[in-house]
Amino acid sequence: MKIGYILPSFTIISGSSGGIKMQAMQWRDSMRAHGHEIVEISEWGDYDWNSIDIVHFFYFGFSYVTIYQNLKKRFPHLKFVCSPIIDSYMPIWQYKLLSYLMVPKLKIWCEIATLRKYKDLFDCFLVRSDYEQKYLEKGLSINVSKIQKVPLAGRLFPEQNVIKKENYCLHVSRNDDSGKNVLRLVEAALKYDFPLVLAGKCSDSFKQLLLAKIGTSKNIQILGRVSDEKLIDLYKRARVFALPSIREGVGLVALEAASYGCDIVITNIGGPKEYFLPNAIAVNPYSVDDIGKAVKKFIDGETYQPALRECIAEKFSEEVVKSQLLEVYKKVGDIS
Repeated sequence: MKIGYILPSFTIISGSSGGIKMQAMQWRDSMRAHGHEIVEISEWGDYDWNSIDIVHFFYFGFSYVTIYQNLKKRFPHLKFVCSPIIDSYMPIWQYKLLSYLMVPKLKIWCEIATLRKYKDLFDCFLVRSDYEQKYLEKGLSINVSKIQKVPLAGRLFPEQNVIKKENYCLHVSRNDDSGKNVLRLVEAALKYDFPLVLAGKCSDSFKQLLLAKIGTSKNIQILGRVSDEKLIDLYKRARVFALPSIREGVGLVALEAASYGCDIVITNIGGPKEYFLPNAIAVNPYSVDDIGKAVKKFIDGETYQPALRECIAEKFSEEVVKSQLLEVYKKVGDIS
């Protein structure tokens, strides 16, 4: 099987640390390990489209319209798969309303309206959670028969289970992304006085904002982006991993942290809780007290491990996800 992968243009900025590209890279590697050819499609390439079976779009949008239409017209044998990456926290009725906001004569419509307008071009939509599926079914009226759920798996997994924990809370993200809710997490650490380590990209201006908020307090460290080796070390030692995002699809870093024995504080908005509950604490991300009290419970000794780690190994390992993804590709491509 030969599958073309197309990433959204904004991943040029986020790079391999961005969730969308990380998902595509993981699936690319797993399919290649299974003997299938994955072609990374970009504007710089020259491709034999007749030899490609499936084109997998990670994301969707107005900028893809010409690609959607022309590929289908010129190469009708191609099957289209779309991972829409819906991390929305707006009500479904509002999402549905926005999907009708378009002025076709002027070729003006939002990203959501683009997906509604061109949804019939796709043979299959891959979602990461039941939460995401509801937006396709109820928000965009996509038939459930065209939707398949394939969960994500973390990149990093421990080779052994014996891990010595230290009493601190870890957070890994693009810290200056407002959806990651880092400011409230910092406020929770200050109010409830627990050690917090922040890792991940952070702009200079946002770092200055964090430093001003932290002031003279000694319980918060800002590390910036770290290597995978350093990240593994942080996972091994952290007792708690907090991801109280306002907008989050899955939380790959939380999956990785949980596999290294961290207890997890996760947002109660969106799909992440489907991966972690009941073996984690889901919090209202808008409440500093909710976040702080949940982290303190784990710091003070409460734990859902090793049940959480065992659940992830059973449901979200790379082998499990690879098997599910392969079955979807075979079904879409009508390949035995």
